[in-house]
Amino acid sequence: MLDGAAARDSRTNLLYAGEQAPLTWREAWRILVKSWPYVSRYRRLVAIKCALVFVSLTFFLMTPWPLKIVIDNVLDGLPLTGVPGAILTPLVGASRGGLLVAVCVFLVLTVILIGMVHGEAQALGTNVNSGGLDQAGITANDANEGGSLWNGLFGYLEARVTIDLTQRMNQSLRTAVYERFLRSPLALYADQKIGDAVFRVMYDSASIGPVFYRGVLAPIMSVAMFVMAILVLSIQFRNEPVIIVVAILFLPVIAIGSGFFGRALRDQSQSMRESGSNVMAAFEERVAQVQLIKAFGQESRETAVVDAASWQSYRSTLRMLAIIFLLVLVLTPVSCVLIGYAFYYLMMQVIAGRMTLGDIVLLAGYGSMLANPMSIIGGTWASVQASVAGLRRVHSVLDNLAEPVSDGRGDGLGGRIKQLEFSGVVIGYGATTVLSGVNMSMHAGEMVALAGPSGCGKTTLIHSIPRFVEPSAGTITFGGVDSRAVAPDTIRARVAFVFQNESLFSISIEDNIRYGSAGASTAEVREAAAMAGAAEFIDRLPDGYATMLGRRGARLSVGQKQRIAIARALLRRPEIIVLDEPAAPLDPASEAELLGTLTALARDRIVIIVAHRAGTLAACDRVFFVHDGTIAASGTHAHLLATDRDYQAYLAQSAAEIPA
Repeated sequence: MLDGAAARDSRTNLLYAGEQAPLTWREAWRILVKSWPYVSRYRRLVAIKCALVFVSLTFFLMTPWPLKIVIDNVLDGLPLTGVPGAILTPLVGASRGGLLVAVCVFLVLTVILIGMVHGEAQALGTNVNSGGLDQAGITANDANEGGSLWNGLFGYLEARVTIDLTQRMNQSLRTAVYERFLRSPLALYADQKIGDAVFRVMYDSASIGPVFYRGVLAPIMSVAMFVMAILVLSIQFRNEPVIIVVAILFLPVIAIGSGFFGRALRDQSQSMRESGSNVMAAFEERVAQVQLIKAFGQESRETAVVDAASWQSYRSTLRMLAIIFLLVLVLTPVSCVLIGYAFYYLMMQVIAGRMTLGDIVLLAGYGSMLANPMSIIGGTWASVQASVAGLRRVHSVLDNLAEPVSDGRGDGLGGRIKQLEFSGVVIGYGATTVLSGVNMSMHAGEMVALAGPSGCGKTTLIHSIPRFVEPSAGTITFGGVDSRAVAPDTIRARVAFVFQNESLFSISIEDNIRYGSAGASTAEVREAAAMAGAAEFIDRLPDGYATMLGRRGARLSVGQKQRIAIARALLRRPEIIVLDEPAAPLDPASEAELLGTLTALARDRIVIIVAHRAGTLAACDRVFFVHDGTIAASGTHAHLLATDRDYQAYLAQSAAEIPA
């Protein structure tokens, strides 16, 4: 079995080590660049979204003008000037009533087409407003986030595009992370928290949407809006440069403040995500062990553990809110000074008769309009910090968790595998060596056993056959072909496993047997079940092969689950069959029946059994005795029993611990 310290080292080296280092701005930028392909692959939707956003700016820039026209030109009777005069005077002449009608028609059409335009991008998506003050609740909404200046008819179109784009980006990244976990080295799962893996797949992957909207689209849209609004103000108030200067000064104030707090926001977001994954991991582990918890009456204790983890996640979120509050507290006084000065200056201009009340309304509209893009431009770096922290956890998986592939030196396995050979193999985890100097050869037509004390490395040895773990030295060959020259999937298509702790899916018995052999017919499924000794008890079930199993096959006995697992392996018609303690849950009669089946299968293939029982070992053609980190001896069970004292001691201990 995998040594615990070695497993932790493996896990740390593979996944967690890089996440402990401070997240610098260079690393944050690198993560953003690496994430872009998950956005750019949907360039058509991105282009449509961008087009809708920029078209909306045209309407957005026009919204302050109707009220100015009503105040100055309809109520006060001042003549139309500038661009509004050039457009409306040919239509309505000097009629104030006609001008009012034109303004009302414009407003009605605008409301129908784009709805009530707001100064802030409106949320679009299927998010839940009461998502909760924890990272899971927040990022669950991030997975459906979008933004728009529109509603109305055009808003419906943009909502459809936005939600479709957001979901596609998120689904693409989520699927990539999930697949990488499935294809990660098996050693990772010796100490990997399943809840943490789920959190990365479900919640950290949702960071891709906010990165695009807040980190790319919103800044670009805001820069365009800022430049266009400043241009309009410069033309309309070209004799009042103070207005333009005050408007522009807001930008560096917000940018400096947001940049100063960016690091704190990023680090705290990392802490929030770790706390959130701890909650999920704690809950998942205790649900999986609910039988043990009930047996020892520890419900209250374990509830308290999950409760403590949940409160820790909540406190982490409160610290994030405190940082945001401090940021607002720092920026607000400076902003108020600028706003106060601008208000005083404008009122003095009205009193002096150099500006009209309509001009003040227009400036107020554009001031409100500029506030949001300035806050977005200045706060872009701060706003993406939480998402960058999530993406770092995602890229830790994408960058580091990958199984080895073929080195390209070989042409594959070719014909049937007739020989499996280990030559000087050394296997370890990190700096810890589990097995060394392993030499053994197996041939089609024989059934061999691996025996040895618990923890001696038998499971590690069989896991090296399909490249679940890789030898650090030596070679494993299939019919003379180095395993490193063959892709893992190619090997696994020829090797079938029956694991010691076999799990089944919550699907029908027939689908469980067919798992891995999707094209198998019903007759082939039943034949495999009969060969594994499972057909008899399956036929007695009310729904037979259509019987739906509970979680991990909870409706079956241990022995019944094992037989279904063996049937599943046999259905693949493998050339190598590896069974880890297959007879452990079986009674003597069932064991004898199974061994007879395996002996028949071994006539034209290699059958490898990890076993402790003397009866199973005696039924095998050869036994490889794993002891002191290597293959200490090999031969028939009778030969080893007569010649090897360590083997004798091992069997004596096994007989005392395991019923014959």
